[in-house]
Amino acid sequence: MRIGKHTYKHVKPLPYLLLAPVVLYLGFLVFYPFIRSIYLCFFVTNSLGVPKTFMGFENFKRVFTDPAFKKSLVQTFKFAGMVGAGTFFFALILALLSVQIVKGSKVYTTMYAIPMAIASVPLSALAIFLFQKYGIINILLGTQFEFLSTTPWALISVALVTIWSGLGSSFIFLLVGFRNVPDDLIESAVIDGASPIRRILSVYIPVASPQIFFVVFLNIVGSFKAFGIIKLMVGKGPGDSTNILVYAIYANAFLRNRFETACVYSLALCVVIFIVTRIQLALEKKLVIYS
Repeated sequence: MRIGKHTYKHVKPLPYLLLAPVVLYLGFLVFYPFIRSIYLCFFVTNSLGVPKTFMGFENFKRVFTDPAFKKSLVQTFKFAGMVGAGTFFFALILALLSVQIVKGSKVYTTMYAIPMAIASVPLSALAIFLFQKYGIINILLGTQFEFLSTTPWALISVALVTIWSGLGSSFIFLLVGFRNVPDDLIESAVIDGASPIRRILSVYIPVASPQIFFVVFLNIVGSFKAFGIIKLMVGKGPGDSTNILVYAIYANAFLRNRFETACVYSLALCVVIFIVTRIQLALEKKLVIYS
């Protein structure tokens, strides 16, 4: 259609119809809950989460001065550190062992990737059976130690199970990165007399640094949101030792009906993830090599 000197094209509705499900999903399940959570931080709510009394910043002051919040924050960083470092270390070892494509390699690479296919419910049930007082681990050690009822072993036990559950996907990403290393670089390093450790440090890791960064980023951010395994295995744990921020959000909202407190915790978790993400993105420019 032409009006004056301007030409207007007919707007096709199909692209907007295709985008509509994503827009509705983000609007109702992401942006609205986020804005609603911020709104509830400033009120006292009833047992149904309906705001009743405006409190201003009193909820923030009460939560941030509570020793339980400080302990939860510390436990969250401990858990994130163990899961992030542990998952990367074991996935790195398995990926380096699987770099060479030899006869039968598809079998053990598939075995290493199996953890990503196991849901948290059966995994947690199996972990409880392993770590309980008369479980397999105690039988092998000849002890009767209660891992899930003892501080700090409850947090360590949950972290080990979380590491194992995330091992498969991390292994696949690292393996792809290492197998993309050009053969001529490896041959040049061998000719120059580089030891296997030197080849790993000087060739494999720099070339696969994008995949390494992604795996570390994925596991650290994911550990801040880990909930299912903790809930199913130990809950808040002995002495609140596994009461990380994401579990504290659940406990305050659905066990204590303190939705305003849960919203303050959730906002704090959002800020923590944002800060950690910004630090990681800043380090990406210095540590990651794209070529």
